[in-house]
Amino acid sequence: MGKIKFKKLRQGPIFRKVAMGSWKTAKDPSVYAFVEIDMQKALDLLPEYSLKHQVKITPLHLVGRAFTYCMQRRPEINAMIRFWRIYLRAEVDLFFQVNIPGKEDKTKGANLAGTVVRSAQTLTLAEIAKKLSEQANKMKGGDVGDLKTSFSVFKYIPWALMGFFLDFSSLLIYGLNLNLTFLGFPRDPFGSIMITNTGGLGVEKVLAPLIPYARVPLVVTVGALTDRAVVIDKKVEVRPCITVGVTFDHRLMDGVHAAKMAQDLKYCFENPSEVLFNDSLDLSDHRKDYL
Repeated sequence: MGKIKFKKLRQGPIFRKVAMGSWKTAKDPSVYAFVEIDMQKALDLLPEYSLKHQVKITPLHLVGRAFTYCMQRRPEINAMIRFWRIYLRAEVDLFFQVNIPGKEDKTKGANLAGTVVRSAQTLTLAEIAKKLSEQANKMKGGDVGDLKTSFSVFKYIPWALMGFFLDFSSLLIYGLNLNLTFLGFPRDPFGSIMITNTGGLGVEKVLAPLIPYARVPLVVTVGALTDRAVVIDKKVEVRPCITVGVTFDHRLMDGVHAAKMAQDLKYCFENPSEVLFNDSLDLSDHRKDYL
Protein backbone atom coordinates (compact mmCIF):
# COMPACT_ATOMS: atom_id res chain seq x y z
CA MET A 1 0.00 0.00 0.00
CA GLY A 2 1.16 3.50 -0.77
CA LYS A 3 3.82 2.47 -3.26
CA ILE A 4 3.64 3.60 -6.85
CA LYS A 5 3.25 0.71 -9.23
CA PHE A 6 5.68 0.90 -12.11
CA LYS A 7 7.78 -1.32 -14.29
CA LYS A 8 11.13 -0.62 -15.89
CA LEU A 9 11.01 -0.41 -19.68
CA ARG A 10 13.38 -3.16 -20.78
CA GLN A 11 13.21 -2.57 -24.49
CA GLY A 12 12.01 0.42 -26.49
CA PRO A 13 12.71 2.69 -29.46
CA ILE A 14 16.18 4.20 -29.58
CA PHE A 15 14.64 7.68 -29.60
CA ARG A 16 13.34 7.15 -26.04
CA LYS A 17 16.93 6.69 -24.89
CA VAL A 18 18.04 9.75 -26.89
CA ALA A 19 15.25 11.80 -25.30
CA MET A 20 16.35 10.70 -21.83
CA GLY A 21 19.83 12.02 -22.54
CA SER A 22 18.55 15.27 -24.04
CA TRP A 23 16.66 16.94 -21.20
CA LYS A 24 17.78 16.85 -17.59
CA THR A 25 15.71 19.78 -16.31
CA ALA A 26 12.88 22.06 -17.38
CA LYS A 27 15.12 25.10 -16.97
CA ASP A 28 16.02 26.39 -20.42
CA PRO A 29 15.86 29.56 -22.59
CA SER A 30 12.86 28.45 -24.65
CA VAL A 31 10.18 30.91 -25.80
CA TYR A 32 6.98 29.60 -27.38
CA ALA A 33 4.55 31.06 -29.90
CA PHE A 34 1.81 30.10 -32.35
CA VAL A 35 1.32 31.67 -35.78
CA GLU A 36 -2.01 31.20 -37.55
CA ILE A 37 -1.64 30.94 -41.34
CA ASP A 38 -4.44 31.41 -43.89
CA MET A 39 -3.65 28.82 -46.57
CA GLN A 40 -6.31 29.71 -49.14
CA LYS A 41 -4.11 31.63 -51.61
CA ALA A 42 -1.36 29.01 -51.45
CA LEU A 43 -3.79 26.12 -51.92
CA ASP A 44 -5.30 27.85 -54.98
CA LEU A 45 -1.89 27.79 -56.70
CA LEU A 46 -0.76 24.40 -55.44
CA PRO A 47 -2.47 22.00 -57.95
CA GLU A 48 -1.10 23.73 -61.04
CA TYR A 49 2.41 24.00 -59.58
CA SER A 50 2.42 20.34 -58.47
CA LEU A 51 1.26 19.20 -61.90
CA LYS A 52 3.89 21.32 -63.65
CA HIS A 53 6.74 19.87 -61.59
CA GLN A 54 5.28 16.39 -61.11
CA VAL A 55 5.77 16.47 -57.35
CA LYS A 56 3.40 16.41 -54.40
CA ILE A 57 3.51 19.68 -52.46
CA THR A 58 2.20 19.76 -48.88
CA PRO A 59 1.98 22.48 -46.21
CA LEU A 60 5.23 21.08 -44.78
CA HIS A 61 7.12 21.99 -47.95
CA LEU A 62 5.49 25.42 -48.08
CA VAL A 63 6.52 26.12 -44.48
CA GLY A 64 10.07 24.97 -45.24
CA ARG A 65 10.30 27.37 -48.19
CA ALA A 66 8.76 30.17 -46.13
CA PHE A 67 11.20 29.78 -43.24
CA THR A 68 14.08 29.74 -45.71
CA TYR A 69 12.85 33.16 -46.85
CA CYS A 70 12.55 34.30 -43.22
CA MET A 71 16.06 33.20 -42.29
CA GLN A 72 17.56 34.83 -45.35
CA ARG A 73 15.78 38.05 -44.47
CA ARG A 74 16.91 37.74 -40.84
CA PRO A 75 20.34 36.03 -40.90
CA GLU A 76 20.83 36.81 -37.21
CA ILE A 77 18.26 34.06 -36.59
CA ASN A 78 20.26 31.52 -38.59
CA ALA A 79 22.90 31.05 -35.92
CA MET A 80 24.31 28.79 -33.24
CA ILE A 81 26.16 29.24 -29.95
CA ARG A 82 29.72 27.97 -29.68
CA PHE A 83 31.73 28.59 -26.50
CA TRP A 84 29.35 31.33 -25.32
CA ARG A 85 29.60 33.24 -28.62
CA ILE A 86 27.08 33.53 -31.45
CA TYR A 87 28.11 32.25 -34.90
CA LEU A 88 26.03 32.98 -38.00
CA ARG A 89 25.51 30.21 -40.52
CA ALA A 90 26.34 30.80 -44.17
CA GLU A 91 23.49 28.64 -45.50
CA VAL A 92 19.96 27.64 -44.60
CA ASP A 93 19.81 23.89 -43.99
CA LEU A 94 16.33 22.53 -43.23
CA PHE A 95 16.07 19.55 -40.86
CA PHE A 96 12.80 17.66 -41.31
CA GLN A 97 11.86 15.08 -38.71
CA VAL A 98 10.90 11.67 -40.09
CA ASN A 99 8.87 9.03 -38.29
CA ILE A 100 10.24 5.53 -38.97
CA PRO A 101 7.52 2.93 -38.23
CA GLY A 102 8.38 -0.10 -36.11
CA LYS A 103 8.71 -3.48 -37.79
CA GLU A 104 6.12 -5.38 -35.75
CA ASP A 105 4.10 -2.60 -34.13
CA LYS A 106 4.33 0.54 -36.29
CA THR A 107 3.44 2.86 -33.39
CA LYS A 108 5.00 1.17 -30.36
CA GLY A 109 8.29 0.46 -32.11
CA ALA A 110 8.48 3.74 -34.05
CA ASN A 111 11.69 5.76 -34.06
CA LEU A 112 12.03 9.46 -34.69
CA ALA A 113 14.89 10.48 -36.96
CA GLY A 114 15.40 13.23 -39.49
CA THR A 115 16.96 14.32 -42.74
CA VAL A 116 18.52 17.61 -43.81
CA VAL A 117 17.79 19.45 -47.05
CA ARG A 118 21.00 21.39 -47.58
CA SER A 119 21.35 24.94 -48.94
CA ALA A 120 17.60 25.49 -49.16
CA GLN A 121 18.20 29.12 -50.15
CA THR A 122 19.41 27.85 -53.55
CA LEU A 123 16.41 25.54 -54.11
CA THR A 124 12.93 26.08 -55.47
CA LEU A 125 9.85 24.80 -53.68
CA ALA A 126 9.68 21.81 -56.03
CA GLU A 127 13.34 20.96 -55.41
CA ILE A 128 12.85 21.08 -51.64
CA ALA A 129 9.84 18.75 -51.96
CA LYS A 130 11.67 16.29 -54.22
CA LYS A 131 14.79 16.13 -52.05
CA LEU A 132 12.77 15.65 -48.87
CA SER A 133 10.60 12.95 -50.46
CA GLU A 134 13.62 11.01 -51.75
CA GLN A 135 15.50 11.19 -48.46
CA ALA A 136 12.47 10.44 -46.27
CA ASN A 137 11.42 7.43 -48.37
CA LYS A 138 14.91 5.96 -48.03
CA MET A 139 14.79 6.34 -44.25
CA LYS A 140 11.34 4.78 -43.97
CA GLY A 141 12.61 1.91 -46.09
CA GLY A 142 15.42 1.25 -43.61
CA ASP A 143 18.21 3.24 -45.29
CA VAL A 144 19.04 5.83 -42.63
CA GLY A 145 22.17 6.91 -44.51
CA ASP A 146 24.65 8.87 -42.38
CA LEU A 147 22.69 8.03 -39.23
CA LYS A 148 23.35 4.29 -39.54
CA THR A 149 26.49 4.36 -37.39
CA SER A 150 24.86 6.65 -34.82
CA PHE A 151 21.85 4.34 -34.48
CA SER A 152 24.14 1.35 -34.03
CA VAL A 153 26.17 3.11 -31.32
CA PHE A 154 23.04 4.29 -29.48
CA LYS A 155 21.97 0.67 -28.92
CA TYR A 156 24.97 -0.05 -26.71
CA ILE A 157 25.24 3.18 -24.71
CA PRO A 158 23.87 2.88 -21.15
CA TRP A 159 20.84 5.08 -20.48
CA ALA A 160 22.68 6.98 -17.76
CA LEU A 161 25.50 7.90 -20.16
CA MET A 162 23.31 8.96 -23.09
CA GLY A 163 23.31 12.63 -22.09
CA PHE A 164 27.09 12.71 -21.80
CA PHE A 165 27.47 11.04 -25.20
CA LEU A 166 25.09 13.46 -26.93
CA ASP A 167 26.70 16.51 -25.32
CA PHE A 168 30.20 15.26 -26.17
CA SER A 169 29.18 14.60 -29.78
CA SER A 170 27.75 18.12 -29.99
CA LEU A 171 31.00 19.53 -28.63
CA LEU A 172 33.01 17.73 -31.31
CA ILE A 173 30.67 18.41 -34.24
CA TYR A 174 29.52 21.94 -33.41
CA GLY A 175 31.77 23.30 -30.67
CA LEU A 176 35.05 22.23 -32.27
CA ASN A 177 33.52 22.03 -35.77
CA LEU A 178 35.19 18.69 -36.53
CA ASN A 179 34.33 16.55 -39.53
CA LEU A 180 33.63 13.10 -38.10
CA THR A 181 32.18 11.56 -41.27
CA PHE A 182 35.18 9.20 -41.43
CA LEU A 183 33.88 7.70 -38.17
CA GLY A 184 30.40 7.34 -39.60
CA PHE A 185 28.87 10.38 -37.89
CA PRO A 186 26.94 12.84 -40.09
CA ARG A 187 28.19 16.35 -40.78
CA ASP A 188 25.99 19.00 -39.21
CA PRO A 189 23.14 16.54 -38.55
CA PHE A 190 20.52 19.11 -37.44
CA GLY A 191 20.97 22.06 -39.78
CA SER A 192 19.63 25.57 -39.22
CA ILE A 193 16.09 24.79 -38.13
CA MET A 194 14.09 21.71 -37.14
CA ILE A 195 10.65 21.25 -38.73
CA THR A 196 8.17 18.51 -37.87
CA ASN A 197 4.87 17.71 -39.54
CA THR A 198 2.54 17.14 -36.61
CA GLY A 199 -0.38 17.75 -38.94
CA GLY A 200 0.38 14.41 -40.55
CA LEU A 201 -0.62 12.85 -37.23
CA GLY A 202 -3.88 14.80 -37.17
CA VAL A 203 -2.68 17.28 -34.53
CA GLU A 204 -3.87 20.84 -35.14
CA LYS A 205 -1.75 22.74 -32.64
CA VAL A 206 1.33 21.69 -30.68
CA LEU A 207 4.71 22.99 -29.53
CA ALA A 208 7.99 21.07 -29.54
CA PRO A 209 11.03 21.53 -27.27
CA LEU A 210 14.45 22.79 -28.20
CA ILE A 211 17.10 20.09 -28.23
CA PRO A 212 20.29 21.27 -26.47
CA TYR A 213 22.86 19.27 -28.44
CA ALA A 214 21.26 20.16 -31.81
CA ARG A 215 22.16 23.85 -31.35
CA VAL A 216 19.35 25.06 -33.59
CA PRO A 217 17.69 28.40 -32.79
CA LEU A 218 14.22 27.28 -33.90
CA VAL A 219 12.00 24.23 -33.68
CA VAL A 220 8.85 24.46 -35.79
CA THR A 221 5.71 22.32 -35.89
CA VAL A 222 3.25 22.33 -38.78
CA GLY A 223 -0.31 21.61 -37.67
CA ALA A 224 -3.14 19.91 -39.52
CA LEU A 225 -5.05 21.82 -42.19
CA THR A 226 -8.48 22.78 -40.82
CA ASP A 227 -11.33 25.13 -41.71
CA ARG A 228 -11.54 28.19 -39.46
CA ALA A 229 -13.44 31.43 -39.28
CA VAL A 230 -11.28 34.29 -40.59
CA VAL A 231 -12.16 37.97 -40.91
CA ILE A 232 -11.63 39.11 -44.53
CA ASP A 233 -12.54 42.73 -45.39
CA LYS A 234 -14.63 42.97 -42.20
CA LYS A 235 -16.54 39.82 -43.13
CA VAL A 236 -16.25 36.41 -41.53
CA GLU A 237 -15.28 33.67 -43.99
CA VAL A 238 -14.43 30.00 -43.59
CA ARG A 239 -10.85 29.48 -44.75
CA PRO A 240 -8.38 26.56 -44.69
CA CYS A 241 -5.73 27.35 -42.08
CA ILE A 242 -2.76 25.80 -40.30
CA THR A 243 -1.15 26.66 -36.99
CA VAL A 244 2.63 26.87 -36.97
CA GLY A 245 4.12 26.30 -33.53
CA VAL A 246 7.47 27.98 -32.96
CA THR A 247 9.92 27.39 -30.12
CA PHE A 248 13.00 29.61 -30.18
CA ASP A 249 16.16 30.08 -28.16
CA HIS A 250 15.95 33.36 -26.23
CA ARG A 251 19.75 33.58 -26.22
CA LEU A 252 19.66 34.07 -30.00
CA MET A 253 16.30 35.75 -30.55
CA ASP A 254 14.26 38.43 -28.83
CA GLY A 255 10.62 39.42 -29.21
CA VAL A 256 11.45 41.88 -31.98
CA HIS A 257 13.11 39.13 -34.03
CA ALA A 258 10.13 36.83 -33.49
CA ALA A 259 7.68 39.55 -34.51
CA LYS A 260 9.60 40.36 -37.69
CA MET A 261 9.90 36.67 -38.51
CA ALA A 262 6.14 36.19 -38.03
CA GLN A 263 5.50 39.12 -40.38
CA ASP A 264 7.79 37.64 -43.03
CA LEU A 265 6.17 34.21 -42.59
CA LYS A 266 2.68 35.58 -43.10
CA TYR A 267 3.86 37.66 -46.06
CA CYS A 268 4.93 34.45 -47.82
CA PHE A 269 1.43 32.99 -47.58
CA GLU A 270 -0.31 36.26 -48.36
CA ASN A 271 1.81 36.56 -51.51
CA PRO A 272 2.52 32.93 -52.48
CA SER A 273 3.05 33.61 -56.19
CA GLU A 274 5.74 36.13 -55.30
CA VAL A 275 7.68 33.98 -52.82
CA LEU A 276 6.61 30.36 -52.35
CA PHE A 277 5.83 29.36 -55.95
CA ASN A 278 8.20 31.78 -57.67
CA ASP A 279 10.95 29.55 -59.10
CA SER A 280 12.70 32.63 -60.49
CA LEU A 281 13.16 34.09 -57.02
CA ASP A 282 16.72 33.42 -55.87
CA LEU A 283 16.63 33.54 -52.09
CA SER A 284 20.44 33.63 -52.04
CA ASP A 285 20.14 37.30 -53.03
CA HIS A 286 17.77 38.06 -50.16
CA ARG A 287 20.33 37.73 -47.40
CA LYS A 288 21.03 40.94 -45.50
CA ASP A 289 23.98 40.32 -43.24
CA TYR A 290 23.51 41.27 -39.63
CA LEU A 291 26.14 43.63 -38.23
